[in-house]
Amino acid sequence: METHDGAQHPTVFQEARGHGMYNWSGGSFPGGDGIVYRPNRTAGTVPAGGNDRAASYKLVDIFGAGGLWERRNSKPPYASWGTFAGDNGRDNAAHTPWAWDDSNDGSDLQAGSIAGDPAYLISQYFKNTGNLSLTYTRNTYRS
Repeated sequence: METHDGAQHPTVFQEARGHGMYNWSGGSFPGGDGIVYRPNRTAGTVPAGGNDRAASYKLVDIFGAGGLWERRNSKPPYASWGTFAGDNGRDNAAHTPWAWDDSNDGSDLQAGSIAGDPAYLISQYFKNTGNLSLTYTRNTYRS
């Protein structure tokens, strides 16, 4: 945990060239180098290199005016519905929450479930959820 703006925040380590995310104690990085990103209310910064301990990011509202959800049918930023246009690593490989798919979790969980039906996704991933309601009071992806 790290204190930022007077509140405790979890700290995580994201593996290089992969999707694995792990608890991070704030110590050294595997391999010796790494980038530390901290939230910033005004703007993000581009890391100075592969060993930058002071990079920042700004969270943006996906549903805000001009946001990703409002532009969900636009090219760019998308190559196709829910798939970002891009050529880093593999062409057009990154997906939005409403199109993201964990291809090995069974056919019962459709692409986009993490956004469109997160309660059902949780009920399938975890079996100790007790009396989990699958009814939504609000889900902007469904409206």
